[in-house]
Amino acid sequence: MIYRKINDFEFSIIGMGTWKTFDVISPNDITLRKNIIENCVASGTNLIDSSPMYGESEKVVGQTTTKFKGEFKIATKVWTRGEAQGLDQIERSFDLLETDFIHLLQIHNLVDWETHLPTLRRLKEEKRIGLIGVSCMNPDDYPLLVRIMETENIDSIQIPYNVKNKLVEEDVLKICRDLRIGVLAMEPLNKGKIVGNLNAHIESQPALIELGLETWAQAWLAWVVSNPIITSAIPATSKPARILENSKSAVILDQDARELVEFLSSSS
Repeated sequence: MIYRKINDFEFSIIGMGTWKTFDVISPNDITLRKNIIENCVASGTNLIDSSPMYGESEKVVGQTTTKFKGEFKIATKVWTRGEAQGLDQIERSFDLLETDFIHLLQIHNLVDWETHLPTLRRLKEEKRIGLIGVSCMNPDDYPLLVRIMETENIDSIQIPYNVKNKLVEEDVLKICRDLRIGVLAMEPLNKGKIVGNLNAHIESQPALIELGLETWAQAWLAWVVSNPIITSAIPATSKPARILENSKSAVILDQDARELVEFLSSSS
């Protein structure tokens, strides 16, 4: 695994999202998530991203990481309006995640960001959280995202970024580079839509196979994290084996290999 820093915190360049996949309640499903967590530890995948928006996700993350608290960097979000409601939700996140320290706390989709930023700054000063971030899903909100990055001294952002969605390359990522703001890439596989007409396994592409890439999903993840501005890509999965497969994507493609992946993806 390869790691990149946001300030003093090291994150695996392949992390794990939990939207939908950790929103489970049955004992069998929770056991399967424990297996996912064990594979994260085995592969060096140390970043888990969650949110109150994701149903039971925070609770399941808390339950399944009980034995491995020191192995993970936990990211979650505040997703409500109002100062009191925001603080209540954050305190609930601490409880559900079964932790007294959250490495990265983000304002989900910029909801009531002006209200929540002072709360996050206070929590950071109190050393209850490590980093302050914002997430932004809607391209129409990117101008506001840029303004926040340029004026509010945040540590990271979370945005969609993949080989077929490169909108943030124009402005957002360049500003992150210049201001040294970390970037979590959500939807690195475009919600699975990138597959298109390509076979799952790479064939007749020795330049990629020699790097240890076996599937196109791995190639697309590698394409994302080969951008040095990206801190971590956070694909979600409900399959333990997928964690081990995803971890093989932690390779840095040179410019030729990256352009090859981009070209081949354009035909799918």
